[in-house]
Amino acid sequence: MATLERIRSKGGVLVAVMIGFALFAFIMTDLLSSGNSIFQRSKMEVAEINGESVSIQEFQARVSEMEEYARMNSGESALDNEMVNRLRQQAWNQMVNEVIMGEKYEELGIEVTPAELLDMVTGSNVHPTIRQLFTNPQTGAFDKQQVINFLQSKQYDPQANFYWTFVEDQITKERLFSKYSGLFQKGFIVTDQWAESEAKARSTEVDFNFIMKRLTSVDDEEVSVNESEIKDYYNNHTDDFKQDPSRDIEYLTFDVEPTDEDRELTRERLMEMESDFSAPNVDAAQFVRINSDVPFNSRYMKPAALDAEIRDFVTSASEGDVYGPYFEENTFKLTRLVDVAQIPDSVKARHILLRNNPQNPQATQALTDSLVNLLENDANFAELARQYSEDQGSAINGGDLGWFRQGQMVQPFNDAVFFGDEGEIVTAESQFGTHIIHIQEKGVPTTQYQLATLGREVTHSSKTYQNVYSEATRFAALNNTQEKFNNAIEEENLTKRYGRDLNKNDQRIGSLESPRKLVKWAFDAEVGDMSPIFEFGDQFVIAVLTEITEEGTMPLADVSSRIERQLMDDKKKEMILAQLQEEKGSGKSLQEIAESLEAEVQSASDINFNAFQVAGAGVEPALVSLAVYSPVNEVSEPAAGNNGVYLVQVTNKEETETSVEDIKQQLKNNLNSKVSYQLLQTIRDNVDVIDNRSNFY
Repeated sequence: MATLERIRSKGGVLVAVMIGFALFAFIMTDLLSSGNSIFQRSKMEVAEINGESVSIQEFQARVSEMEEYARMNSGESALDNEMVNRLRQQAWNQMVNEVIMGEKYEELGIEVTPAELLDMVTGSNVHPTIRQLFTNPQTGAFDKQQVINFLQSKQYDPQANFYWTFVEDQITKERLFSKYSGLFQKGFIVTDQWAESEAKARSTEVDFNFIMKRLTSVDDEEVSVNESEIKDYYNNHTDDFKQDPSRDIEYLTFDVEPTDEDRELTRERLMEMESDFSAPNVDAAQFVRINSDVPFNSRYMKPAALDAEIRDFVTSASEGDVYGPYFEENTFKLTRLVDVAQIPDSVKARHILLRNNPQNPQATQALTDSLVNLLENDANFAELARQYSEDQGSAINGGDLGWFRQGQMVQPFNDAVFFGDEGEIVTAESQFGTHIIHIQEKGVPTTQYQLATLGREVTHSSKTYQNVYSEATRFAALNNTQEKFNNAIEEENLTKRYGRDLNKNDQRIGSLESPRKLVKWAFDAEVGDMSPIFEFGDQFVIAVLTEITEEGTMPLADVSSRIERQLMDDKKKEMILAQLQEEKGSGKSLQEIAESLEAEVQSASDINFNAFQVAGAGVEPALVSLAVYSPVNEVSEPAAGNNGVYLVQVTNKEETETSVEDIKQQLKNNLNSKVSYQLLQTIRDNVDVIDNRSNFY
């Protein structure tokens, strides 16, 4: 288990990076044999991917597996809504990837053989993920024996077995995609001409002067765009105006917040427990665990780690004394001094971890007793650790854990070493198994304090809740149309909020807590419909649907002004280009042209082809290209950019030596990188996917 815990800490990021390729195996449900009709099947269909139907049961099975993995990996018994939503999205991506990529792997005969998998795990070509997970922290080297030991022991630990199956699946899918993308990468080549051209551009660095005539210098009245031109542009660029279905809403929140009366009631309820909490015969830690909104912290604290008022209290109090009430972090608190002890800041120890065997716990206990007896009779601890310890990370070093501070180890281990005697052999039971510990050295002890804090968080009362709900109900009853809704907000000086461009699978609207029901309502409603009263967290919400956008191409009326602006800018560029061409043709200098145009001559220096922007012009690739390729001391031809039209005069040009072969390799690496991150998305964009998740979640 200790090895699994260490792997988890290392593997979280690696698994997340590869999660797009992790495609869980799942059980196909034979709906035809179940007797369901086509209509019933369609109602249970969560997706249709490239013509393949996927039922909600199949999809939910994937989600459930991912949730179980997340709970196991985090050690938490429950997942919050944000995590569940994120896992659903990951499961969706995996499912889509599996269907579309599985067909391609099969068509091309791409597979990962058992021999390949073994080679990735323990062979000569160990996968980077496995190498990272099983790298010895002391030596920094991959430890093949750790892998073998883990594989041999995982059969006794369902969690470890599940974890390994997951990781194995990740590296298999990653290898499959690597093979597939490799075929594309081999199809892209960097020609010598391309590399030489790129090298020349990168090796050229210029200083130059330039003038910029902005598009805004031409009044809109000087150009005209007619409806026919707008329509032609629209018809020729329909792909630019594709849209997904979306909804716009306006909404009002009624926040359920504690009142002054609620605050006082919370304080009074805390004080009702003061006498019991202060009683000498009461176990303060247990009392806090049962009655407090603040969890009990068993750690001993140095005065410097405490807030000033608690520090003043503990340094003058006796064990059993209680301080408070005081208010902190929206909570009324009473703090009792439980214990005062002389504890070192750190301890040096080594241990032998024995994994508990549920089928034969007596065997573990017998081995523990035997090893303790040997150690108490001066047996070599390091040799026994190397032979018996399940914590392979420390076993290789004779069980040595080095120096560590209080709180770094699990609680049973922590208590055993910090309260044991130097040189003592002690045992402790934790979730990882049985620890046989040798306390080698202890730091200088200092006075530290254990506290128990009884806290009551200030929350709204049922009376406050009912009052706010009544107010929301009153508002909804009196303002049941969009017009009344807006008028009432203005008259009562309320704050209207907006949810714009909501997609059918959206999980968020502003700061509302889990507003999924509101999104689903918006996609079932008509423009002007008023919502029922929704309750999200500590808020009641009333909404009105203000706009519906259907999937497809945006109507011409919605984009006409956008197209008109684009066409006007294009015509302005043509006008300015002609004007600058005429000025250049007259033989004037750059300064004379600037004066004629009432423009300013600006300067730029040390600009090469990789320059992202030019000071005074902004992000203008056209200007950079114009400067790099223009001859020295000549006024260039005009070139149109994003924000205006330019003329340049290069004042200095320097050539630096650049390796064509290095540039060629960089270009090749860039191509390979683009294939890696664009290929999968490009394939998905060209596959028909019907997403019905919003019908179920």
